Amino acid sequence: MKRIALIFSAFACVMAMPAMAQKKAPAKAAAPKSAASPKGEKMADGFIKLPSGLQYKIIKHGTGKKHPALGDHLEMNIHVQVKDSTLFDSRKMNNNKPVPFQVQPPNFKGDPIEGFMLLVAGDSALMRLPVDSIKAQGKPMMPGMKEGDMLQYQVVLVAVQTDAEYKNEAEKKGLEQKMKDEAALQGYFKQNNIKATKTASGLYYSIEKEGSGAVIAPGNTASVNYTGKLLGGKTFDSNTDPEFKHTEPLKVEVGKGRVIKGWDEGLALLKKGSKATFYIPSGLAYGSQDRSPSIPANSILVFDVEIMDVLTADQLAKEQQDAARKQQADAAGQVAKDDALLQDYFAKNGIKAKKTASGLYYRVTQEGTGEKPVAGDKVSVNYTGMTMDGKKFDSNVDPDFKHVQPFSFALGKGQVIKGWDEGIGQLNKGSKATLYIPSGLAYGAHSPSPLIPANGVLIFDVELTDIQK
Repeated sequence: MKRIALIFSAFACVMAMPAMAQKKAPAKAAAPKSAASPKGEKMADGFIKLPSGLQYKIIKHGTGKKHPALGDHLEMNIHVQVKDSTLFDSRKMNNNKPVPFQVQPPNFKGDPIEGFMLLVAGDSALMRLPVDSIKAQGKPMMPGMKEGDMLQYQVVLVAVQTDAEYKNEAEKKGLEQKMKDEAALQGYFKQNNIKATKTASGLYYSIEKEGSGAVIAPGNTASVNYTGKLLGGKTFDSNTDPEFKHTEPLKVEVGKGRVIKGWDEGLALLKKGSKATFYIPSGLAYGSQDRSPSIPANSILVFDVEIMDVLTADQLAKEQQDAARKQQADAAGQVAKDDALLQDYFAKNGIKAKKTASGLYYRVTQEGTGEKPVAGDKVSVNYTGMTMDGKKFDSNVDPDFKHVQPFSFALGKGQVIKGWDEGIGQLNKGSKATLYIPSGLAYGAHSPSPLIPANGVLIFDVELTDIQK
């Protein structure tokens, strides 16, 4: 229920899938239609270094005539890496197809967008940026990046279109696809003897059970059971079939673009208790983008739906408040249970540990000689994690777990579980300690792996090896 957009950032290129029916941000004012010859410093290895710090070299010249401008739509193949480590590969992430990208103003010095605007269709280029320059701008570095490294982009610009050209082509393709979808649906209805009602948008629906009460209004939240199929009959998702491993009703705020257009329109035709089938042409579903291997581009989707409940905004708010109160009560009960387990564990093993206000326990086994880290510092830690029965679930000092280098993170930024953020902050550089972390400061009711149970109390032997301010 989402569409693909390509977002480039200071640290990597990432495929993102914004919420279905989300509108694109309006393009900024267009730049000149062709980029001027860049003013840069020619380097010994053939790269040109731009004033922003971005370095680029064209490997193969294409036949295109137009340089991209702000607001233009590009199709690109791009591979991003640091040394031999791949951060992003568009071919792997988009089924070996070019990824679409609308040109926006560079948002940091050395943004590769600046380099993209120097290319023409068919150009292949290398671009690189020192990781140090990213850090100097106060931007966080991704795992694997180290000072002195180069962030490298291998780029092929496949096509360039102005916003007007892009919209005209999209409209033409959309009309052609709409006619194909209509013909396919008519054939399907005839073959299966189905009588369905058509709306002005092209959605078809049939109601098996009428339901009761008022029709779902915009802003109401509907709880829906559903099964989604392709027109050929293959099921791609369901919350009533245990095979798909999510059997809770789906809650949808109707008319707010939270789901594909065909759902938003179809749900607004139903009442609480209704059972219906939606026949959704591709333009009201995921359009020309592959949603997943199970939903190819331009797929017509068929959904069997049942409206289990309908809540107004006020009713939903009350339900959420009640759920929050229950969650708080459950959490308080779990805190007491965890503390009792830890007290019993300490008594049986003759352990003396300090307790913090949050409920974390820790025991320093070797005092360090350096300073303590503060929020925002980058810390490096060696660790072994165990459950209360002594079974290891992770370690970066035990070769069995196949990652034997210190683990680094920014303290106090929520990059690790709460018990780590707090516990590591208690230690001096060089300290060795054991952290006894109740479930509420670990993974709570969530089980992140088969080795860590839900509501599991965790024990970590840690060594704070380094602090970088």
